[in-house]
Amino acid sequence: MKLEIKDFDYKGRGFAKKDGKIYFVPGGIIGDSVEVQITEKKSKYSLAKINKIIEKSPDRVKAKCPYFKSCGACDFQNYNYQKQINWKKDKVKQDLFRIGDIDIEVEDTLAMKDPYFYRNNIQLKVVNGKIGYYEKTSDKLVEIDKCLVAENEINKTIAFLKTYKELKSLDEIVIRQNYLGEILVVLIGKSKLKYAADLIDQPKNLKIKSIYQNIRQNPKFRFGKEFIKVYGDDVLIDKLADYEFEISPSSFFQVNRSQTERLYQLAIDNLDLKKEDKVLDLYCGIGTISIAVAKFVNQVVGVEISKQAVENARKNAQRNEISNARFIAGKSEEIIDRLIEEGYKANKIILDPPRAGLDKKLITSLEKLGAEKISYISCNPSSQARDIKLLKKTYKVERVSPVDLFCHSVHVEALALLVKERSDAEK
Repeated sequence: MKLEIKDFDYKGRGFAKKDGKIYFVPGGIIGDSVEVQITEKKSKYSLAKINKIIEKSPDRVKAKCPYFKSCGACDFQNYNYQKQINWKKDKVKQDLFRIGDIDIEVEDTLAMKDPYFYRNNIQLKVVNGKIGYYEKTSDKLVEIDKCLVAENEINKTIAFLKTYKELKSLDEIVIRQNYLGEILVVLIGKSKLKYAADLIDQPKNLKIKSIYQNIRQNPKFRFGKEFIKVYGDDVLIDKLADYEFEISPSSFFQVNRSQTERLYQLAIDNLDLKKEDKVLDLYCGIGTISIAVAKFVNQVVGVEISKQAVENARKNAQRNEISNARFIAGKSEEIIDRLIEEGYKANKIILDPPRAGLDKKLITSLEKLGAEKISYISCNPSSQARDIKLLKKTYKVERVSPVDLFCHSVHVEALALLVKERSDAEK
């Protein structure tokens, strides 16, 4: 069968339509004309693999990564980077229109000058003592020596970890790198390692500052509850703009340092902060945005479900000499009601939820609180569009800015500025 690839789906697969039927084609690029073979038929669509590219898309490029054809870590290394950027802008716009019923001119995606070697955190699979990522369409391992989207010291660490004699006892490995090139390693397995201390004797060209072991029985979760420090410092110190942050093994910290700085600055600029403002930062993580906002306002309250992250946030406030930031552990949809009852009247809000987006109860509470402006950061424009649709009766979308935090992947970060609609009495 011959197909013309017209778009990508949410997994980065080529999308084609023929005779009223939908086809998803892994490896297909917009503009490709391909001969395919059907691999699986579903009720609403079919999956197909490319047998032959009849006519290449003018935007198809040669991937720099030797593992790209099989490795599932990247989606778009064979797609012109500027076209990736344009597609991500269009995706945000289409999600807002299709899901949120919002027709707005989305700004151009903030791109990277060099979209390689940017990730400061990777999670590698370990199968039978070999390290890599899963294939695009299966759980078969693609062994790697180097990852072209990971920072350089991470790649040096991969080579070192390949020599570890207990690799077969591991399921996954997390490697984090800070702004100084220092490394934190988390070894994930079902039982305690016998020879983890062997990794302490590292080559001189490495900067491994911390090694942890994590005991995890259920692979559905990123980490198990038990962390055992094998070596080094309790935390890794990283930096965004002029602020330092303590990162524990399980802490959330954006994977692209330079683009995160641009994203956060946009989020802050959107709020037009003043010294009398009170800001509520929901899903605050380890306090990265709260701390950056604090010097401009009267007070910041950060809310985060992870107790460990809240402990990190409090320490980070002290580290950066911030005295007007308060952090609370709990669910945002529960804590916000408690704050309203206590009389805390935040007039500016920052939202940075996980991919699932906002709880409906939280949306009701946000409307009740009635803050002047909301900076809504999202790693999932689809759930963001759904949430904004529910907020439309109270808030108007003034600005939407996509930011390319996840270069060569189908993912995009979207920042929306919501401004409270004034009532007739206020007008």
